[in-house]
Amino acid sequence: MGTNRKTWLVLTLTVAGLLAGCSPEAGPTEEDTDGDGVADAADCAPGDASRWRLLEGSADDDRDGVGAGAMREVCAGERLPEGWSQQSGDCAPGDATRWRERAGLYPDQDGDGATAEGPVTGCVGEPLVGYREQPGAPDCDDNAPRFAASIQLWPDADFDGIGNGEPISHCAGMDLPRGYAAVDGDCAPDDRARSTWRDYTHRDADGDGFTVPEEGRVCSGMTLPAGYALEARGLDCDDTNAAWWQERTVYADADGDGFGSGDPVMRCTGRTAPPGYALDSVDCAPEDATLWQWRSYAHRDLDGDGDTVPEQGVTCSGAALPPGYAQWPTGHDCDDRDATVMVTWHVYSDDDGDSFGAGTRQTFCAGRQIPFGYSAVNTDCDDTAPLRWRLLAYSHRDADGDSFTAPEEGTVCSGMALPPGHATTPRGNDCDDADRSVHTTLQAWTDADGDGVGEGDAVALCTDGTVPAPWSAQGTDCAVEDAARWRQVAYAHVDRDADGHTQPEAGTLCTGASLPAPYFTQATGNDCDDTDAARYRRVVLYPDVDGDGVGTSPRTTPCIGAQTPLGFSLKGYDVDDSDASIQEDPEDDLMLELILD
Repeated sequence: MGTNRKTWLVLTLTVAGLLAGCSPEAGPTEEDTDGDGVADAADCAPGDASRWRLLEGSADDDRDGVGAGAMREVCAGERLPEGWSQQSGDCAPGDATRWRERAGLYPDQDGDGATAEGPVTGCVGEPLVGYREQPGAPDCDDNAPRFAASIQLWPDADFDGIGNGEPISHCAGMDLPRGYAAVDGDCAPDDRARSTWRDYTHRDADGDGFTVPEEGRVCSGMTLPAGYALEARGLDCDDTNAAWWQERTVYADADGDGFGSGDPVMRCTGRTAPPGYALDSVDCAPEDATLWQWRSYAHRDLDGDGDTVPEQGVTCSGAALPPGYAQWPTGHDCDDRDATVMVTWHVYSDDDGDSFGAGTRQTFCAGRQIPFGYSAVNTDCDDTAPLRWRLLAYSHRDADGDSFTAPEEGTVCSGMALPPGHATTPRGNDCDDADRSVHTTLQAWTDADGDGVGEGDAVALCTDGTVPAPWSAQGTDCAVEDAARWRQVAYAHVDRDADGHTQPEAGTLCTGASLPAPYFTQATGNDCDDTDAARYRRVVLYPDVDGDGVGTSPRTTPCIGAQTPLGFSLKGYDVDDSDASIQEDPEDDLMLELILD
């Protein structure tokens, strides 16, 4: 099988020559298309000089030199082509690093030195990747190099981090499965608040914060539960009652007011003494629950009217001094033997009963109210009128009662408000406060003709708000003696001949409500002769000598009326004004026809 291509070529040529020599009838040499020395009939690839014979091989897809699958014939040259191998049996056809099976190995897929269960047969290459020849430490997860050693876990039903019951194996370092813990020994598997036995040396059974000595252990959490402690907190004299925890000296309290008396005795107490006892021994009235302590006083109310007199001393009291005793004065009783009188009053006579007095001050002891007919105020400006008792200032007067005021300052005896006719703010400015029919000053002009418009110098009149006759609020009368005329009005057109046609003329005219004829503000036509009512317009006319209604030059523009004057015509194209039968030139007519055509 070591014969190379050149040897094969020599052998082939030799055989061909022998055959040709042995057979004088042999034909010409067989065709070799690709020139590889092998005839096309024997060549497995006649068009490819690199291949000419069939060799057996197995597919080597991963190019590791060992193929996989059954052997089969492959068209090749001196050796099998790339991707084929004469050796079969690759255990990992897609992995060039592995091609052979080897027994007696121990798996180490994560390469951490710890191995899974073995020995096993593994597919490997030259280096034993993923396997070891000798066993290592047991690996609980051979796919992760972080996890190797196994630990035990215990069921943790209450999820408090401490388990109890049958353990399971678990890969150390991996997340704990839900419901398992790495610590054993839960003393209360179903109570998350308790998991550990803890020792105690003191108990507080009644929960009052004070303990008694007692040793034992209790299932608890991170700390001892309430009522258990490792150190003393006081020494409870009764651990069955939270209200009592200390021995104290107490005194009999017969009236139950919280204050005792007599000899001291020892009792188990709390913040307060037990029933029938008190912590204090100062009760000044052991049989009266409303009195228990001595209190000083500085004022007395012997008649019980609520007003006191100065007096110092001490008395058996309760929370406050009893009635009739006070630390501070209440009023100043002027007679502490009569409960109906207690106040010293300095008053003035109030004859009109308006609560404001007048006259000389008087002093006497009376009740809490000022006696009727007296007042503590002596400001009454009129003690005969109950609605007037004080002086009020005013700055404006309305003496005539027309509701218009005039400036005037002073004071008036009044009540809560100023009386009518007096004010502190102005209302108008009354020009005559003695006459209620007039109040307002107005400017006026003499109106001699009574047309409502006056003239001359203005005068000031005191009025009721309107200018009276024969006066006017205007002073522009242009015709003082003519009631029909009082104002100057501008005009722009006149019609002096009264023909209904005006001509321009500007000026002003003293008149009344409207302009009289012949004056107007608007034009009517354009009168060419305002002195003659028969003529008012200018028209172009032509002389008409033959009276045929058509005139001829020269034309004129006279001022005429409604009719055209005799001997004139509005037309001016008569070619013969001496012959009434001829008016137009035939040649002109012919020329016009030619032009129109």
